[in-house]
Amino acid sequence: MIQLLLRNRTLQTILSANFFTTLGVSLFNIILLTYAKGFSNPHWFVSVVSVATVVPYVFGGLTGRFADQTQKKTNWLISTKLVQAGLYLILARIINQETAWVFYIVVVINFVSDVLGRYGGNLLTIVIQARIAPASRQQVMGVNSSVGTLIEPLGQTLGVLIIAQSHNYALAGIINALTFILAAGCLLIGRTTIKTTETMVTSPQQLPVWPVIQRVMRNVTGMDAVSYLANLMILNVATMSLDAILNLKFISLAPQLHVSYSVAILLVNIVLIAGNVLGGVTKTTWFDRCSLYQLLLVAILAPALTYTILLWWPRLTLILVGMFAVGFISGKLDPKMFAIMMREVEPELTGSFFGTISSIVTLAAPVGSVGIVLLYNLVGTNASCLLAIGLCLVAFVWAIYAHRSASI
Repeated sequence: MIQLLLRNRTLQTILSANFFTTLGVSLFNIILLTYAKGFSNPHWFVSVVSVATVVPYVFGGLTGRFADQTQKKTNWLISTKLVQAGLYLILARIINQETAWVFYIVVVINFVSDVLGRYGGNLLTIVIQARIAPASRQQVMGVNSSVGTLIEPLGQTLGVLIIAQSHNYALAGIINALTFILAAGCLLIGRTTIKTTETMVTSPQQLPVWPVIQRVMRNVTGMDAVSYLANLMILNVATMSLDAILNLKFISLAPQLHVSYSVAILLVNIVLIAGNVLGGVTKTTWFDRCSLYQLLLVAILAPALTYTILLWWPRLTLILVGMFAVGFISGKLDPKMFAIMMREVEPELTGSFFGTISSIVTLAAPVGSVGIVLLYNLVGTNASCLLAIGLCLVAFVWAIYAHRSASI
């Protein structure tokens, strides 16, 4: 089945573009953290980078609406990659100056590129709905996610090697630009396989998204939309803050782990990615028989476990186990949720629907990340971890109550 799916020309085009895009983005993300760590007061600059990489997700509703309204979606998808390439070429010309103002400009450029990436992701979601059969969508989403996550450690390793060998941040910017150009080339070569039927879209006022979200959520989750999305929001706060906390924690913890800062981050990311890939490609585990509601409960417990490890047993092996659990359950939950919901969403609302969900569930993530990171800097590890564990417990109890209430 998987061999037959991989022969799909649309999937081949998407995967090839995703390969190069992920390679460049993952390479530059770890370099940006290393770049931030090189400044005086590294905790502040690392915190800025950690939060700035979360904020673009909040714009999912807006970019999704633009994607729905976009005519000639294939042309815009290719053009987006070329614009991102241009941004990183500009970045490469200034990044080696290593002043505070240049740092903030670099972060802004990376932010704009990430927002464009969200828009491109919305366009690809529309392509998948239009070009992939409903029975194959979950597997396509899982394979696409798995290929992307498998490339991340390669890009991160390359990033670590570039800095270790050349100490040249501009080189990373140039390589990132080249990967976006290659991604655009893949999309251009396979443009006929990702072309969608262009339709005139009714104005947003005549196509309200929220009633559709309410209907779909109740049908596929057994919970009301507010409760399910709020729990996803809390889950994202806990999960995304975990990445920021680890970035900060390893500054002081890395020497005790007998590895460098960059290697510690790399190991955690590799394990997280391995868990995500295994979660996405395996189809016969106990978790595959769970409903979306049951998977949500397990997904909430996974980051709570990792925060508990950081709080009481900060050992590298245990941290890696916790991050594997977070990645594995996420690899199960996300593709299944997208595939099931996609069946019930009108084609002209695909981008708006999934973009709005993305915006809602990540809306609190920047605020939550800032709050937890500030608490870490002002009070310490214990306070930030206890807050995150508390949020997970609130979400767990809320989900159980909401599901029982909807069943009455």
